[in-house]
Amino acid sequence: MKRYLSLDLLRGLTIFGMVFSAIIPYGVLPDWMYHIQNPPPAHNLDFSVSGIGWVDLVFPIFIFCMGVAIPFAGSSGKMGVKSIFLRFLMLWIFSYLYVFLDFSTADGWLPQLATVGGFAALFMLYMSKPPYKWIRLAGALLSIVLIIAGVLFFDEKITIYRSGIIIFLLSFIYLFGALIWFYTRDNLKLRFIVFLLILLFASVTMHFSLPVKLYAIKEVRWFFNIEYIYFLLILLPATYVGDILKGRVSLPGGFDSHERATANLFTRIMMFAYLLMFVIWMMIALYTEWSLYKMLFSVSAALIIWLLSKRVFPQYAQISLIASVMISGGGLFLFYEGAITKVPCTVSYCLFTTGISIYLLFISDFVVHWFPASYFSRIFSGAGSNPLMSYITFGALVMPVFKLTGLIHIYIAAYPQGWPWIGVARAAVAVIFTMALVAYLSEKRIFWRA
Repeated sequence: MKRYLSLDLLRGLTIFGMVFSAIIPYGVLPDWMYHIQNPPPAHNLDFSVSGIGWVDLVFPIFIFCMGVAIPFAGSSGKMGVKSIFLRFLMLWIFSYLYVFLDFSTADGWLPQLATVGGFAALFMLYMSKPPYKWIRLAGALLSIVLIIAGVLFFDEKITIYRSGIIIFLLSFIYLFGALIWFYTRDNLKLRFIVFLLILLFASVTMHFSLPVKLYAIKEVRWFFNIEYIYFLLILLPATYVGDILKGRVSLPGGFDSHERATANLFTRIMMFAYLLMFVIWMMIALYTEWSLYKMLFSVSAALIIWLLSKRVFPQYAQISLIASVMISGGGLFLFYEGAITKVPCTVSYCLFTTGISIYLLFISDFVVHWFPASYFSRIFSGAGSNPLMSYITFGALVMPVFKLTGLIHIYIAAYPQGWPWIGVARAAVAVIFTMALVAYLSEKRIFWRA
């Protein structure tokens, strides 16, 4: 089956956002450049702050992409309960390994070299279809040796509490979501019932502040986070979107919604602009205080997208209706919950971000159709098809190499004191360079797979 490049593009942009938001100058940019609940300059978590910004959208969009991809992975016929648990285990191990193998914060050239060695170990462990069977074993042995060396020589601490929280969360979300999809892949009504049960469970447990109470218990939070279940409100609708798209992509000649569009180029451009403006509007509306007029405007605009899709892009109509329902449901739940927050996760946060993710996937379709061979499409779709590598390459390879070669001095000089927006530009260039490196490997058919 051909890859769905629009999904790869959106996933690549999402990973760009994850890495970019982690390396921009801290404490000196406007509030909207960071997680809304971690405002500058101290960036301490403030539960009294509500609203979401672009940084808060990145993680749920990635969950959405993961959900859409599940039916594609299952189309090979190789997905079963055993393979689902195996992939979960590999993701869970990865969430620890890339942290334990990162010694780059230690002084000196040896920790940097060891970090590059750790990247090589992960390369051998997670390479898709290695040419020799012994490569994975060599990667495992090298990982063990480097972790022991880190403890002995670099004062590294090995503990169950030191994991990469994003990959850790994703591993469990994948496990639960993939199992639900597997057992309901031929029964959409049952999957919808499961979605409603999760919605009810989330509403009740959030009302009694169960997430905060559980997270306060250190012995529990290292392994169990109730948000695994909440985020299924994003992933399960995404699997339905994936079911629809998989059927279309598997058609002879693949799927291009624009080839089936009934409107001229100007109308398509207007549709693209409308989608883009609506996403921007939603980001502004959710960043500021929610109100009735914002809800009415947002729901009306989403319904207009659905009606336009039926006329202009009939292939989008079914999925666009899902997005409209999610936006409408998010607005209603926001009034019920009183605020939209990422921490603790609210139902409105899950529903709104699902709807926004669908519209961003539509926008990605436009970009891939109009500019299929552009550097932009190639870089981000290439990086998006290699998500594990894309996520850690900057910290585990690029920065250690910069430190070993002296390029770190140029990197530091590229952010002059008192010019934070130049620091933002530096971060963007550095991450795009990283994405381009991963995209090059993807074009050479070199992938990491859990």
